[in-house]
Amino acid sequence: MYQALYRVWRPKKFSDMVGQEHIVRTLLNQVSTGRIAHAYLFCGSRGTGKTSAAKIMSRAINCENPQNGDPCGECGSCRMIESDTSFDVYEMDAASNSRVEEIRELLEKVDYPPQFGKYKVYIIDEVHMLSNSAFNALLKTLEEPPEYMVFILATTEPQKLPSTILSRCQRYDFGRFTESQIAGHLKKVARESGVDAEEDALALIARAAEGGMRDALSILDMCMGGGEKVTEENVRSVLGAADRAFLFQFCDALAEKEGGEALRLIDKIMMDGRDVQVFLKDLSAHLRLLMAARLCGADEKIPGLGGAYGKRYVAQADKFSHERLLRALDLCTRAEADTRWAASARSVLEVFALRVCEQPEERDYEALLERISELEMKISELEKRGVAAPALQGNDFEVKVPKRSERPAAQPIVETAVPDGAKPPKDVWNEALKYLKRNAPMVFAPLNQGKYGGYRDGVYQAVFGKESELFVTMLATEDRRRQVEDALNRCGGVNARFEPVLAQPAPDPQKQQTAESHVDALVEMFGRDKIQVDE
Repeated sequence: MYQALYRVWRPKKFSDMVGQEHIVRTLLNQVSTGRIAHAYLFCGSRGTGKTSAAKIMSRAINCENPQNGDPCGECGSCRMIESDTSFDVYEMDAASNSRVEEIRELLEKVDYPPQFGKYKVYIIDEVHMLSNSAFNALLKTLEEPPEYMVFILATTEPQKLPSTILSRCQRYDFGRFTESQIAGHLKKVARESGVDAEEDALALIARAAEGGMRDALSILDMCMGGGEKVTEENVRSVLGAADRAFLFQFCDALAEKEGGEALRLIDKIMMDGRDVQVFLKDLSAHLRLLMAARLCGADEKIPGLGGAYGKRYVAQADKFSHERLLRALDLCTRAEADTRWAASARSVLEVFALRVCEQPEERDYEALLERISELEMKISELEKRGVAAPALQGNDFEVKVPKRSERPAAQPIVETAVPDGAKPPKDVWNEALKYLKRNAPMVFAPLNQGKYGGYRDGVYQAVFGKESELFVTMLATEDRRRQVEDALNRCGGVNARFEPVLAQPAPDPQKQQTAESHVDALVEMFGRDKIQVDE
């Protein structure tokens, strides 16, 4: 009967485990010295070896002939536990046995000592799924178990466990596997399975697994199902991922700001039946490699930048400014998250592509930096071609200074009437503040530094003093402004826009007089025809 690869290659000894060296070393030492704790907690994301380590631990502490802390695998106890016929080791899935009655039934058997081994072991997987009553029932036994009792709890979400449970366990955190560790293990599996696999194909599987060995083995199992050589193209077909050449082509369109070409490539993706979220995930990984190539060059030590593609990544990264590449990566990450809730994933992808291709118009610090970087790149290209910037002549400039007397006085916003039955704007504003305080404290904090500035023609204003100019800049970013508008729409029931503004200072007669005297001095020095007084 056929078994999945992840079951066939489940480690039987601590020495067979890939990675997690610090945990393996500690557990081996405890088994060797006989200093066995009564409760262990194994934490970590899926496929990192928690359940495998628990099974090995249950065999090792009951083994009749342990070998440097590893179970021998040959004695009667090891064979019984391996075949799931031992009454000394009980494994329970808390996801399907979360009620207090099931835990009480389990604990009733604690008083019976082990029949064959030294210890009676309870392995409770996904322990965070237990109910509060079940945790309370487990607590007393976990605190003072019989000397032969060992609990091994495994969870992917330790933050959901009560502190009373956490404090009674030895906790071990299983980290994600590196791509090199996964690729190395897959190479061994493929070789011993008699399957020819390309290095690039295994590296692609390792990236797609995101640190989980079980996911990697499952993907390899699917790729081996065809009975052919495991190639990169084969893996991409199984994953539904875009090939690397297409990713380079798409990013070339983004770099050249060719929105039409990007839309045509998106149409090709949809016609080929590709999943938008998978494509955005692949594109995000490609942009991260471009960022790494821009910062580190074709560094062989960075996964993905080695081999024949390293120089190509560097060449494409040079087409982006650092700020623009960072913005593209940020927008791609947001789009990937937005596709999970959007009615049309294609629309999310198209909006992302057009935003990257267009020059940012936001009046914030990051957008300004990006535009400056773009100008610097163009000037650098001109200098490489031998084109020098023309020098300014003495009469080619105009001095622009503000003239206070010509500035319009700052007018307070006049609130417009609201439809009958609608909430007053001030009430909507206060409710939105309360909502943001609960759900978006990072937006509420700067917004709370200002004052309600009024409502007019669907626009709410928040007014800040000169000393709070930083908060205006923070709230003017697209993300934070959208969060404030969402809160106003939720509380008011109508579409509204939000605008943070600086309060206009009261005119200072002395400063006005000084400014006008400076203008008179400039007129006397350069002549009236060379001076332009403007805002």
